[in-house]
Amino acid sequence: MNQSILSRILSKAVIFAIFGFMLLPVIMVVWISFFQSSMIMFPPKGYSFKWYAKLLDQANFLDAFIYSIQISIAAMLISLVLGLLSAIAITQYEFKGKHFLQSLFLSPLVVPAIITGIAIYIFMFNAGQLIGIKLVPSTWSLILANVVITIPWTVRLITAGLQGVSKSQEEAAIDLGASKLQTLWYVTIPSIRPSLVAAGIFSFIFAFDSLELSLMLVSPGQSTLPIEILNYVFWKLDPLIAAVSTVQIIIVAILMMIADRFVGLSKVF
Repeated sequence: MNQSILSRILSKAVIFAIFGFMLLPVIMVVWISFFQSSMIMFPPKGYSFKWYAKLLDQANFLDAFIYSIQISIAAMLISLVLGLLSAIAITQYEFKGKHFLQSLFLSPLVVPAIITGIAIYIFMFNAGQLIGIKLVPSTWSLILANVVITIPWTVRLITAGLQGVSKSQEEAAIDLGASKLQTLWYVTIPSIRPSLVAAGIFSFIFAFDSLELSLMLVSPGQSTLPIEILNYVFWKLDPLIAAVSTVQIIIVAILMMIADRFVGLSKVF
């Protein structure tokens, strides 16, 4: 009995130690953002909110933040539409190559984002040369690249939601005279609303935090928030960058909690 209690305590201690190690960088960033001195030193000389106040005066960060929001929302909407159509095809139809298609949609998860960005850049550059139009770098090429890396999450989450929809409800709607499109709009989509919300949130998060794709495909004169953070670190290293990162962490954490509220994260991973 004592041995089993000891083993449980040790196993929990190991789990807490692993989670603590994973969260330590996040905790350090949040802590540094409150340092009073512009020099990052330990122990700090004092604490202050001045770095958060200075964020409002940083036009470069605000512009990059707004541009990142625009890119993320566009990628999210396109990814949701494509993910919904793909999930419907996978769950409701039988056809040759179905399993290959499922694997194809998940393949961007195993390819590093920088490789995806390079591949999209080369493809669109060559395509632009053929048609005589400059396609990269551009805002739309960046949105397309973000759709590629977010589509696995939308397909996976929406597929899980569709698998839980009662077929009897859809059949009843069709028997009552509804078309397939009406059944989809009035029966199926309301039933999978939590999955759609979670898929949208995950798509937004991955597009918002995408640095590798932005480096390859961002429009001239534009900058996303991850790029702006990287540029700032090249020239300065003070608590202001920690404050920016903390705001970014808070946004992502809030979105993750909302996603967990609609669809348990254990169903995603």
